[in-house]
Amino acid sequence: MLVKDLFILNKDFRKFKLLAGEKGLNNRIENVDIMEVPDGIYWVRPGDFIITTGYSIKKGDTFLEYIVKTMINRKVAALGIKVGRFIQEIPKDILDIADKNDFPIIQIPSTTSYASIIRPILTRLENQDSYDLHLIKEVKKDLKDLMEKEGEISDIMDLISQYIGCETYLYLDRDLNIRNEYNDILGLNAKRVIENNLAEIYASKGYISLEEGNNNYTIFKIEGMDTILAFLCIIMDKGKKLTRTDEYIIEEVIPIIAITLLSYSNKAIFDNININDFYFNVLEGRYINNEFKLQEEASYLDIDINSCRIVWILDFSIMDPDKYKELENRVLHIMKMENCSYFYQKHNKRLVFIMELDAPPEDIRILEGFFKGILIELKSIFADQVFNIGVSKICNNLKYLNYAYEEADFSLKIGKKLDFGKMLFFYDDYMIYHLLCEIGDHPALLKIYRNTVKRLIDHDNKYNSELLHTVKVFIDNDFNINQAAEKLFIHRNTLYKRIEKINTILDFDINKSENRLLLQIALKFNEILDKQ
Repeated sequence: MLVKDLFILNKDFRKFKLLAGEKGLNNRIENVDIMEVPDGIYWVRPGDFIITTGYSIKKGDTFLEYIVKTMINRKVAALGIKVGRFIQEIPKDILDIADKNDFPIIQIPSTTSYASIIRPILTRLENQDSYDLHLIKEVKKDLKDLMEKEGEISDIMDLISQYIGCETYLYLDRDLNIRNEYNDILGLNAKRVIENNLAEIYASKGYISLEEGNNNYTIFKIEGMDTILAFLCIIMDKGKKLTRTDEYIIEEVIPIIAITLLSYSNKAIFDNININDFYFNVLEGRYINNEFKLQEEASYLDIDINSCRIVWILDFSIMDPDKYKELENRVLHIMKMENCSYFYQKHNKRLVFIMELDAPPEDIRILEGFFKGILIELKSIFADQVFNIGVSKICNNLKYLNYAYEEADFSLKIGKKLDFGKMLFFYDDYMIYHLLCEIGDHPALLKIYRNTVKRLIDHDNKYNSELLHTVKVFIDNDFNINQAAEKLFIHRNTLYKRIEKINTILDFDINKSENRLLLQIALKFNEILDKQ
């Protein structure tokens, strides 16, 4: 069978799209295989048609290039990729490599299941294992790799979805919390179906299929020694059912899910989690890719992961241990008097507070009086010391609290540079600066800066003018001519002439909204450069 024969096998294959390697369409296919773990590249053989969702190669373009070159060297017949889920597009330089080496790269519709790809190919090829045996062998191999690498529940769920071509969700029995990395409408509907049919599900000896709306919900019980641990829900279109092969695959996966759930639960207790280590790990972002572990440990410590929280950091100049202890006690006394629910720890020589709020405020600045009160009291006791507070945005999920910590930290660092003399910094005031710092070396940003603010700076230096200051005041007064002229102590006609001069230098019209935006961005960036 040749690669070009794939496109005429049936109507599903006619939806395939050749992205590169047209001269390799006469490559002979000897076998079809699935690669969903990185180590799979070491097992490819000459003549293989490899199919993947890209899960194993989502590490980046460099790893994808390595995969393609390895397949070329091993004389793989072709590579089929489901573009869209883990890989959004194939980079042009990789497609060029494929073209140069006559290696076909084929785009497969993301909704196409493995079953609908492998079965027709194996039927066409002579002397191959049956489809069921072949696929089960692949599932076992991928599960073994996941277990050896201590894969997470989300990895197992992705594996099921990839093999059977359906959305899959896992819910713990005790509270029906979703154990996937997403919490979408489809998953919430499935949760509701399970909740409404718990008695029937518990009573069933095998799996149970329920239809509601346009969907079929097929539900499996994940059982431990003497209890039900969770429910696995497979969502299909109404009227569809699991194939025999799908059932075989799920039967292989269910014991692995049960073992993983039990190991999580046992490990959480065995590790004797303490709240200090837990919050330290939260602030370090160590749960970002392991939400299940976060939920298990938070539950063990009786911490609500969905409470409304902020992170604020108290930065101080006190070095003396006795004075530091007095400072710490004073701040904790204030927190107690305010009846705040909080946790704190010393983190990088600063006091970091994770504070719970009863409800998300409309504006975080409603807490300004609270923080100023802390600063005023500390200054009254330690008059010769310097204190600053950085405050994050609201965070509604503990999983992302490390971002709130980064926000509070950044507001402190940039606030002390840009607003010298201030003591309280809200991240809301510095979000644009955070973005500009992140992309500070991007060619597009540097070009905007050179073509706007840098030109004005050079002109001012050369002619001893004040065009940059004029632009700043004009922007600060919302581009209002009268207000800006008054602030600059000049006649409005003089300001008009300056704006004409600025337009000439910058070669654009400052009255256009897009040009005003470019100027505002460049001025913010200039503030950062001035303070470096």
